[in-house]
Amino acid sequence: MNKLVLFIKTYKPDFRRVQNLLHSIELFNVDQIPVYISVNDSDFKFFKKNLSGTFTLIRDSDIVRTKMKDGWRLQAIVKPHFYRLEVCESYLCVDSDAVFIRPFGYTDFLYDDHTPYTVMHEHKSFLDTLELIGKDSASIFHINALKSIRMQFGTKGKNWDYGPNPHLWSAKVWRHFMDVYLEEQGLNFENFYKKMELSSLPHEAAIYGEYLLKTRLIDILPVEGFFKVYHYKEQFEMEKANFDIERLKINYMGIIMQSNWNLDLAMDKDERNSVLYRLFKK
Repeated sequence: MNKLVLFIKTYKPDFRRVQNLLHSIELFNVDQIPVYISVNDSDFKFFKKNLSGTFTLIRDSDIVRTKMKDGWRLQAIVKPHFYRLEVCESYLCVDSDAVFIRPFGYTDFLYDDHTPYTVMHEHKSFLDTLELIGKDSASIFHINALKSIRMQFGTKGKNWDYGPNPHLWSAKVWRHFMDVYLEEQGLNFENFYKKMELSSLPHEAAIYGEYLLKTRLIDILPVEGFFKVYHYKEQFEMEKANFDIERLKINYMGIIMQSNWNLDLAMDKDERNSVLYRLFKK
C-alpha cells in the first residue's frame, strides 16, 4: 500500500485545467508520488481517450455510488470515500484548478510514513483580505460550516480553517468516521451531508478536521495551506500588481485561481491570456 497518493476528482468541463495540473505534477513530482484521477462515469471514455500522462484513471462509481448528481455535492461525496480503494494510507486531494509551481515530495506532506500533517490554522491573513475587498469575514463559508459540524460532534475551540485545497487526509480517519461513527448514528455519508445542509452548507475538510479533533486517531501536526489560493477575482485584482511566481515559490508549492471566477483555462479564445498558461510556456 502506498503511504501517500495524489487524488484528483474532476469532470469533462475541467479537462483543460486537469491537463495543466498534470503537466505541473510531471514537472515537479520529484518522488514520483502516484496519481489517481476519478471522473464522472459518463466522462470516463473521453478522459481515457484524450488525457495523457502517468496516472490511474477510475470512475466515480468505483469509489462510491451516490444519488447526488449536482456537481458540487457529488465531488464532496466522492472525495472522502477514496479511502475505500485501499491504495494508500494518506492522500492529497487536489482540485482541477490547481497547479504546482515548485518541486515537492513525500516530506512536504508526511511527518513520518504513517502520519500526514493536518492543514489546520486560523487563516487570519485571508480573513483580513476579505475585509479589504468588502466581504464579511465573520460569515465566510468555512466558519458557518464549522459551527454546524460542531453542533453534531460537540467539538469546540478556535475557528480552525482546515483548508484551503489541496486537502491532506488520512485514510484511517475517514474509514473510522464512515465505519464507526456513521454506523453508530445509523447514517451513511450522504444522509449525514443532507443533515448538515439543514443548518449550513457542509464542508468535507471541516468534517475531517473536527472528527480528527474529536477522536485523535492520528497525531495532529498542524500546517498552513500548501497553495496560494485566489478565492475571489477581487482578491487577485488587489494582489496582481505584486504577482510574482518566484516569490510565491518561497512559501507555497502551488497556486489555485478558483474556477468559479477564473474562466480562462476553460475557454480556447482566452487561453493564451491566462497567467498560468504563460507560466508553463516559459
